[in-house]
Amino acid sequence: MESGQPVPEPVSVQLDCGLRVLQVIRTDLKGYFQFTLGSGPQGNIDYSAANDQMGAGLGLNGSDGVGNSGYGTPGFGNGLLGCELRVSVDGFQPSVRPITSPPDLETIDVGTFRLARIAGVEGSAISVTSMLVPSNARKEFEKGEDDARNNKIKPATAHFEKAVAEYDNYAAAWTELGKVYLAGHEPDKAGQAFAKAIAADPKYIPPYVSLAGLQIQGEEYDQAVDTAGKALALNPAVDIANYFQALGYFKLNRLDEAERSAREVEKSPNQTIPQVHALLADIFLEKQDFPSAAGEMRAYLKQSPKGPLAPEIKKKLDQMGAAAADESDPKSSSSQSKSVSK
Repeated sequence: MESGQPVPEPVSVQLDCGLRVLQVIRTDLKGYFQFTLGSGPQGNIDYSAANDQMGAGLGLNGSDGVGNSGYGTPGFGNGLLGCELRVSVDGFQPSVRPITSPPDLETIDVGTFRLARIAGVEGSAISVTSMLVPSNARKEFEKGEDDARNNKIKPATAHFEKAVAEYDNYAAAWTELGKVYLAGHEPDKAGQAFAKAIAADPKYIPPYVSLAGLQIQGEEYDQAVDTAGKALALNPAVDIANYFQALGYFKLNRLDEAERSAREVEKSPNQTIPQVHALLADIFLEKQDFPSAAGEMRAYLKQSPKGPLAPEIKKKLDQMGAAAADESDPKSSSSQSKSVSK
């Protein structure tokens, strides 16, 4: 933080190489982080990191608080030169650091990132309540984070429940508790936990985003649009909130509003949500704007060539290309005309 203290909550650190997001990981509660390349992603944030794997191992260490830590694994060489690390936290100025040096003993130490608040932005992805947490609650939160990271849902749930029992206003713990409730297929409890987080810190953005996503899953589209709008009122540049709002508008058949919200995501300088192109393609298909739809489909494939929607989008593009070819072929049109007249 600007104060020189470590961030009081885990935040995301992203490794980018050109247009590719290689990995997204989270810091610990002391602000330290380490990428271990060559073993696949250590963690993803929603709708973002690609699942690319690097060929060999490299430790990439740093801190978004104070100090440095970590150790490397067998060498990766100079393959990361020109890539960059990005710490993006809602309510704070992005902190970006290019990788300009080769590994030192198979490790690149990238030093310390500092987070500065954006003037005039009310909301934040770091809760003020996290700076007031008693030590026992913080310890339970850290144990819950470790278990959640390792997909140990029941132990994580127990630790987060203990954390909020120790400190009822622990907005970050309520948010993480909601996420593990959701992972444990308890959506009602998840919604209640997100609501508790919002009540504890109304300017804390993550629970609004999580609640909007839950409402989308529950087909509560009016509520999702409203909840995402509250997050955007705190910070208009929250891409995932704009995406959820666009998706809610689309499901409500409010196509112009859906397009406006989706365009906000698309024009973001650090856009990491390829699904927005698929959503815009569907919006343009509904509007019968086929050239624009095809353009968005190609944009999705460029950003996420191996993404979960890629096979379906390729199939749609092929069908659209075949239809366009039929329309431009006079023989095909004549044949179709004769067939209809018969």
